[in-house]
Amino acid sequence: MANPETRHLWAVAWARIALVAGVFSLVLGGGLLTNTFLLYRGAGNGKVRLVEARELLPLKLALRDDPKNEPLKQQIRLLDRELRIDYFRREQLAASGGWILCGSAAVFLAALKLAIFLRRAPVALPHLSARPADPVMAAALAAKAVAAATLALAGLTLALVRQAPRPWLADLPHQSADPVLASSAIDRGGFPHPSEVAANWPYFRGPDGSGITRLTDVPTTWDGASGKNILWKSEIGLPGENSPVVWGNRVFLTGATDKRREIYAYDATTGGLLWKAPVGTPQSERAEPPEVMEDTGFAASTAATDGRRVFAIFANGDIAGFTADGQRLWARSLGTPENMYGHATSLTLWQNRVIVVWDQADATAGKSKIMALDASTGEPVWSTPRAVANSWVTPILMTYQGRDQIITSADPWVIAYEPATGKEIWKANCMKGDVATSPVFANDLVYAASDRACIAAIKPDGSGDVSDSNIVWKQEDRGLPDMCSLLCDGPRVYTMVFGIFYAFDAHTGKFLWEYDPKAKFEASPALVNGRIHLLTTEGVMIMGVGDHDGFKETGRAQLGEATGSSPAFAPGRIFLRGEKSLFCIGTQDGK
Repeated sequence: MANPETRHLWAVAWARIALVAGVFSLVLGGGLLTNTFLLYRGAGNGKVRLVEARELLPLKLALRDDPKNEPLKQQIRLLDRELRIDYFRREQLAASGGWILCGSAAVFLAALKLAIFLRRAPVALPHLSARPADPVMAAALAAKAVAAATLALAGLTLALVRQAPRPWLADLPHQSADPVLASSAIDRGGFPHPSEVAANWPYFRGPDGSGITRLTDVPTTWDGASGKNILWKSEIGLPGENSPVVWGNRVFLTGATDKRREIYAYDATTGGLLWKAPVGTPQSERAEPPEVMEDTGFAASTAATDGRRVFAIFANGDIAGFTADGQRLWARSLGTPENMYGHATSLTLWQNRVIVVWDQADATAGKSKIMALDASTGEPVWSTPRAVANSWVTPILMTYQGRDQIITSADPWVIAYEPATGKEIWKANCMKGDVATSPVFANDLVYAASDRACIAAIKPDGSGDVSDSNIVWKQEDRGLPDMCSLLCDGPRVYTMVFGIFYAFDAHTGKFLWEYDPKAKFEASPALVNGRIHLLTTEGVMIMGVGDHDGFKETGRAQLGEATGSSPAFAPGRIFLRGEKSLFCIGTQDGK
């Protein structure tokens, strides 16, 4: 590189790289200083006082004057959460930005040194000295070097922008008179407090998946033929075996055929259809619809809602999220599942994540997994493979010793996962065959069952394979359910098998009794104010009380329409999905 013109071109190129790196370092350094200031604003005694940030103070003062203002409480909770998210994003930005700043500063110093060196004295490079220097080629190479350095730094800038805190304060809402719409407007990316979840019926079999409601004002008499205590009845557009979910003044359902998939929102007071929305993706529109059993259909999975949004999944692998007022947030295709009866696992939610169990094929195929999708965007947060066969079991969420767990059941494992990371906590080998019965958590035990294996009570405090250590008891002789989920009232565990209702001691697994109502059941049993509710496929609700000695029937109520769905409960109301209609059961005076 003895040619002065070529040497000059390379000196200019390195000088420009140094300039780009220097400007980048100055801008990044200024941004990191600002980030550091915001990160530690309000800090005292070495601690960041997030909950005392100035944005919260006027809201807390307003709440002090109006302590029963629920929308204001919700706004404070969401703002507090956003402040914490902002803090951790800034902390992550400071860490990764610091390393990038060191790298860009090193590039600046190295490029500057090379530029100065090339300007001062010629240097001969052995691999170039054998041929004449070409200034045109050198100019092109120098330009490419500058462009490459600029693109690399631009890529780092983009990566930092993606990590940067979002302008969350700009999205804070005005209060709304409708608590459901207020929640939706407050923050589509937020999630409700556990007390709000417990006060609604947001998932299959309720807030904890147990089929138990703490309500005491649920009606006990109705008749679909005469209209007695039928507050309203609304037509459902497309068929489905899923159950209603309820939040505030909204009831959500889904329906589907081999060509169409829809989600519906009804007014819980009047039964009016608030909105319906089609669900589809480009991938599913091009794919052949899956083969499903008639009893399963294309919309067997129950939706899930957090009051702000509602989420639905269908047999063809389409899954979507909508706001509570019907605005589509996202939709994606998980692909057509390899499932012999059709996908029927329902969704559940943990904080801002949609939990999807996607079991397929057999246990050796490597196709089953459990995943969490971001509720706001539908993007995957984590995905964990499962060495299990296809199943139809809806997962439940429970907390034991302060630790949240997702409980799943399939051939051959009952498995617990961390909802934040998808990490497997423990597993017990005790299931076989076509597992469709959802587990329940009671008495500090997980109860799971399958018709070809057993009913098992598992202590959820282990890690790894707990098959030999944490299974408290097994019942393998009778009462093994094939479809309907378990019910536990504390002293007893109940199962429904081919129309016969069984009771077992919840602490020992000892068989207690069986009750034959001479009917067929697909709905899972429920417990309301001490009464067991058994809904037949003909739409007859059988109510009674169980103890260690037997089942005492206390009454029956006729819906007047066939059903395969489980009931949903709200204050003074029962919502039942019939073959063609959604029913609201209650009394005008609330009694």
